[in-house]
Amino acid sequence: SLVLLSVLPISSWVLILLARSAVHLYAARLLAGFWIGIITTVSPIYIGEIAEPRIRGALGNFVSLMTYSGDLFVYIIGPYVSYHSLAIIAGFVPVLFLLTFSFMPESPYYYLMHKEKSKARDSLSWFRGDKDKEELEAEINKMEENVMRQMQNKGRVLDIFTSRANRKAFVIVQMMAVFVKFSGTGVMMAFASTTLPKDAFKSLGPSECVIILGMTWVVFAMVSMLLVDRLGRKILLSFSSFGCGIAMLLAGSWFYLDSATSVDVHSTNWIPFTSFVFHGIVYSLGLGPIGMAIKGEMLAANIKANVSAITSIVLALSSLFLNRIYLLIADSLGMYVNYWMFASSCFLATVFTATVVVETKGKTLQEIQDELARAKPSRDQQQDSGGLALSNKS
Repeated sequence: SLVLLSVLPISSWVLILLARSAVHLYAARLLAGFWIGIITTVSPIYIGEIAEPRIRGALGNFVSLMTYSGDLFVYIIGPYVSYHSLAIIAGFVPVLFLLTFSFMPESPYYYLMHKEKSKARDSLSWFRGDKDKEELEAEINKMEENVMRQMQNKGRVLDIFTSRANRKAFVIVQMMAVFVKFSGTGVMMAFASTTLPKDAFKSLGPSECVIILGMTWVVFAMVSMLLVDRLGRKILLSFSSFGCGIAMLLAGSWFYLDSATSVDVHSTNWIPFTSFVFHGIVYSLGLGPIGMAIKGEMLAANIKANVSAITSIVLALSSLFLNRIYLLIADSLGMYVNYWMFASSCFLATVFTATVVVETKGKTLQEIQDELARAKPSRDQQQDSGGLALSNKS
């Protein structure tokens, strides 16, 4: 899918390069949007299927790190090259991806789903390198057992809702996709140069401020890669979501004082940009990379295709909605309403992570499915377990 659909970003940049009207640019943006939805949905699933549990979190976060690095690259060179030069340079990246990724094998899970165990074994051997043959055979046999169990149902859309594990995974994946978008990061970056106070830049221009934000994302996404398989997903997600909420609450409060009261906030014009930077730090530690990568760990084999398609639609609609209402809300209600809305979403994400999201650190994909399928013990069961533990101690 990734190789075949790489025609989307290539076509997008060709349209940008040859554009003769706004319609061409709209079409290019549409194609790019489809590709972003696909790459942020399919890549985590592919990585989840090929990675060992001990490094799966770091590799999953690598997708976001590369996305942020690409954004930063454009922020840095964009102001200093011509329109057509930028289109050519950026268009070379998906061409390079097509030429190199074409040689990557399908995941072992994909081959097992299509009953091609020999190819699955070769694929796993390629990804594991010089791993012992007995360990390799044991791993492929366990993968086959897990795939057969998960593929008992054929993968209809209804199968998403027929088991507890599938339902819970679906809810977690969709809600995290919404929370990532409604953290405000996308529109905050897109409209930063018009949102921030004009005299807040002082020695820095709008382009330099956006570059600083982009550098923040890249640096702390790398930090997240180092922490995610040590601290776990839930801790980083909870901390990140809460931190993003604080940043957006602070920014919203400043915009409220500036526009809806007579308080003179001119001397504190640095607060919005500082809030944006802090938001970038905590967002890149958890909510951004883990919120997008978690789908690669949660979904059973028989529902991955359908849920991936739904997630891409949810991401696209969320982006479209936020891009549409951001300036409308700012003009009609006040800019602060946007940021208080983002803050509310981030705080809700904190609660959702703490109460619903399951920890996946160090677990195989089947162990995650077992965890999703497991119902919380009732209060009576917990009391019985506690009593049994006490009696065993005595």
